[in-house]
Amino acid sequence: MSTTGRYFYHDPATGRRFCVEPISERGQKQEDRTWTNGGIDQVHGGSIREDESIITPENGFTGITMLPPRVSPDAFIQALIRGEG
Repeated sequence: MSTTGRYFYHDPATGRRFCVEPISERGQKQEDRTWTNGGIDQVHGGSIREDESIITPENGFTGITMLPPRVSPDAFIQALIRGEG
């Protein structure tokens, strides 16, 4: 998993690959540190703004789904693999 929460899932049985990104309009968490290279705050954890997502048809993604809050992406992927979605 990346520092933005993005991760990829590969199902070896079917060969399908999935990309998951937590999308939020709120800013990412910032660490309370000031770095010696000009005081730039390092992004730590958090989420991705929708306009910064890599999950787009232009990037070759198909079947793009936005899940409602509190729905597990892993459970959704498992349902897709079982043919329930």
